[in-house]
Amino acid sequence: MYCRVGRLDEAHKLAKSIHVETPAEGALLWGTLLSASRLHGRVDIAQEASRRLIESNQQVAGAYVTLSNAYASTGEWEIAHGLRSQMKQAGVVKDPGCSWVEIRDSTFVFHAGNLSFERGEDVLRLLRELEGRMKERGYAGGSLGLVFFEVEQEAKEEIVSLHSERLALAFALIVIPKGITIRVMKNLRMCKDCHEAFKAISGIVERDFIVRDVNRFHHFRDGSCSCGDFW
Repeated sequence: MYCRVGRLDEAHKLAKSIHVETPAEGALLWGTLLSASRLHGRVDIAQEASRRLIESNQQVAGAYVTLSNAYASTGEWEIAHGLRSQMKQAGVVKDPGCSWVEIRDSTFVFHAGNLSFERGEDVLRLLRELEGRMKERGYAGGSLGLVFFEVEQEAKEEIVSLHSERLALAFALIVIPKGITIRVMKNLRMCKDCHEAFKAISGIVERDFIVRDVNRFHHFRDGSCSCGDFW
């Protein structure tokens, strides 16, 4: 509850006072605090939470990535990049991200930046159209601390606009008839930029989306999400 309302100091104090019986319990405790710290820009608490996870050999790849996200969101690009390098040197490998949708008993899998699938060009055109309409509503792609190098804004937008969940969503919008809720699965945590995009698109196309990522379910409707922007 403390994490959800942004009371990170109290959440941190409580976490340190809790005795956990198993590594899995510790991973849940410190993983929750780490995600909340990233969300609220508290890199000081994120540092300890990630250290606890790494030392207990729990969610190691996720700990490195989330901590680097926290630094990136505050503009500390060199530290964020350094953590990625440290992760590689330690031999920690992040699972490749992918998203998928099930349509008429068939499963369609999508990987970031890969358009070599059926109707890939149609998907790209739809994403570009939606991106333009989102910008009219104030959306700025790649501006949420998700790209770990100081690249031009146009390049940042290109990177995040081709994340696997966006490819899956655009494909589903083309193939699944209007009036049917679109369901997307993702094997990793949904990034903040894509989360904002899904909210905006749900309002633009007036359709419901349900996304199941590694953390939770998200139900997007009319420009908002059931998670209250906390995941």
